[in-house]
Amino acid sequence: MNTSKTNISSPILSVIIPTRNRAEYAISAIRSILNITSPKLELVVQDNSSNKDLEEYLNLNVCDSRMKYNHTMEQLDMVENFNRATEIASGEYITFIGDDDGVNPEIIDATVWAKAKNFDILLPTRPAQYNWPDTRSFLYGTRYAGTLNIKPFTGKISFPDAEAEMRKCAKGAGQNYLTSSLPKVYYGIVKKECMEKVRVRTGTYFPGPSPDVAGAMAVSNFVKRICKIDHPLFLPGTSGKSMGGLGAIKKHIGQLTNQIHLPINYVHNWSNLVPSFFSGETIWGEDVVQALKAIGRDDILRDFNIPLLHAMCAVFNPAYFSVTIRNFYPALRVMKIGYIQGTFRFIYGYFYTWVLRTKFLVANLIRLLSLDRSYTVRKLNNIEEGVKALTKYLMSRKKRFNKNL
Repeated sequence: MNTSKTNISSPILSVIIPTRNRAEYAISAIRSILNITSPKLELVVQDNSSNKDLEEYLNLNVCDSRMKYNHTMEQLDMVENFNRATEIASGEYITFIGDDDGVNPEIIDATVWAKAKNFDILLPTRPAQYNWPDTRSFLYGTRYAGTLNIKPFTGKISFPDAEAEMRKCAKGAGQNYLTSSLPKVYYGIVKKECMEKVRVRTGTYFPGPSPDVAGAMAVSNFVKRICKIDHPLFLPGTSGKSMGGLGAIKKHIGQLTNQIHLPINYVHNWSNLVPSFFSGETIWGEDVVQALKAIGRDDILRDFNIPLLHAMCAVFNPAYFSVTIRNFYPALRVMKIGYIQGTFRFIYGYFYTWVLRTKFLVANLIRLLSLDRSYTVRKLNNIEEGVKALTKYLMSRKKRFNKNL
């Protein structure tokens, strides 16, 4: 069912929310975004829920010409849900967020500025994070449930090179995606015309098993002018039902055939360069491989770091150690890496990963002891309250987007 409610001629930014069976989060996210009064905003909600909870709520409570809502009852994989959302977005720029996320209302001013500077993509950092009240953590339990956490940020502007970032991501086997300056469609603001170039080249906006990394690698091939800014234009949310939330309690792993949210064609054509099980490490690695193949960048794919990927899989997914090792040497052969060289690189990557893990645990211990420099607001019930608390913080500290410029 399509209940489009729009008469916008040319919004500058489409904020896109793909969702499925998570109305308890999506309702708050939608309300929060529509609290932004700018007529230059478009909100696209692509709902693949098996029920009508969200549709009925919106029909009864939301009447805003800036919203496009499309409900597809037939179950779609995650990539197809993202594809359909992209097709109906009409903004000059688009951005994707999760149904438990929020955006800083300054995002419209930032997009106007990016257009005036003719940037293909505006890439903000993510110093702010909201944890829904149902969030549980393996390390912290419920300590950070219902909290907004803001790390120090500077407002610094830089101009990454897309080609260089694609190569860095390949050399990191996709595992450095979050910390890289790779152009991103998820929590990034990108010209839709660049996404259309991806579709023309590959037949899809997201040529990989998950939309975030695959979309980033693919669109990076078609963007020229990138601006990165250290400012919280997005408020990522972690909820009990999100992938981030499941990862926090160590449930983000399993057999590929059990992941009904993955596109079946990508599962059937899983690369022999990546161990064939589902985890954050394997999905990001496979996204890089399939996206580079789809856009015809075999030159960058040659940099894909087989030993590091398998080392990280071995460290973080010990239950699938045998699967990882069985895949390793055939993958070396495909990439024409000698067994001796590959083995030494695997050993180095294995210990390197443990060093990174130790640093991560130390950072978590510092946070647990409340010794870090983060600003925290507690007892926030939903993402609406989180966005309001973020806005209040930015205004009180005079850390507004326009001040950075």
